[in-house]
Amino acid sequence: MYRTILDFYEKIVLEQEKINPQLNIAPAEIHTDKITIHLKEGFPLIRKEDFVLDMPSSVKLFQSVCKISMTANKKMNEHIQVIEKAFLKSTGETEELLSRYYDEPFLNTVAERLEIEKAILTFLIQMSIQPSIRAQREQLNGKVNPRDWLRGYCPVCGSLPQMSELKEEGKRCFLCSFCGYEWLGLRLQCPYCENSNHKQLHYFYAEGQEAYRVDVCDKCKKYIKTIDSRKLDYTPDLYLEDIVTMHLDIIASKKGFQRPLRNIWGL
Repeated sequence: MYRTILDFYEKIVLEQEKINPQLNIAPAEIHTDKITIHLKEGFPLIRKEDFVLDMPSSVKLFQSVCKISMTANKKMNEHIQVIEKAFLKSTGETEELLSRYYDEPFLNTVAERLEIEKAILTFLIQMSIQPSIRAQREQLNGKVNPRDWLRGYCPVCGSLPQMSELKEEGKRCFLCSFCGYEWLGLRLQCPYCENSNHKQLHYFYAEGQEAYRVDVCDKCKKYIKTIDSRKLDYTPDLYLEDIVTMHLDIIASKKGFQRPLRNIWGL
């Protein structure tokens, strides 16, 4: 199963890489004083909806992602045929769909009107705008001092972490679920409810896979998957690691814990 999913993901990543040289993202302008105040008060640098998209590239990528995804399985094929009829006939309609990536009520309405799964619609949109989001986030990488931000949400856009990683010297880093920024966090604290009671924080892993674990919080009953890269002989790609550790999501769910956000596959 994982081989099929990874092959599918690889095709999309290759299309994203083709788009990268075509991106035209204006430099983000944030005054230094504003940055200092935002970080001190616990506010992210920009709002999720304030990211700027390179719309021509995003539309082109949306068309490619739809084409690739139609070969994934019968269900996606059927849903994407409906999406293509609704949006790909008009560039303007496609642009509106992509530009409202953050508008949950709008996406809910579209999914209900077309009678398709919102998870599939969201996946197509996210994969299409991801290069633009990452390009703008890279412009902001140097704006945050890691020592000034030890919170459980992204300092750039305020989104929750998708994964965490234990690095050298036991440092814990989080990967933003939206913009892909990585930041330092407290090792013994739940990123979701900020619970730091060590008696309520623990982890588990599948037998024989000590490098891949699930950190759980008994207070809020949520979990986050963590990669201990000190136990690996390669540098992990946390997006890929999220895919190949879906069995841990199943185990965590059976134990009564929830993931506060979906992964890119709608799980």
